[in-house]
Amino acid sequence: MGSRSRPPARQWQPKPAPPQSPTASTTLPSTQQSQQPPRRIPVDTSSAAYKATARKYTRLMIAVPVLLVTSWVLFDRLALGNQAKSWTPGPAVEEKRRAGE
Repeated sequence: MGSRSRPPARQWQPKPAPPQSPTASTTLPSTQQSQQPPRRIPVDTSSAAYKATARKYTRLMIAVPVLLVTSWVLFDRLALGNQAKSWTPGPAVEEKRRAGE
């Protein structure tokens, strides 16, 4: 077996991390940070764009559950072979009614 030469150790050392710029957390004391509320962008709820977006969102919130339930019912009937539920009573119910009379 031949001996392999290793590269110099300095090639395997990790690169030093870049210097970090000061951020708000390093420049402000913790008491001042907790007193400042987060800034919010004001929204005009009477604008046409807001109302159109609200309608789309509402339609989505209504449509997704309906889509999921109908998809599951169709999958249950078509792929798994279960029978569709019926509103009319079956023959067993009719026989019980006649027997009870």
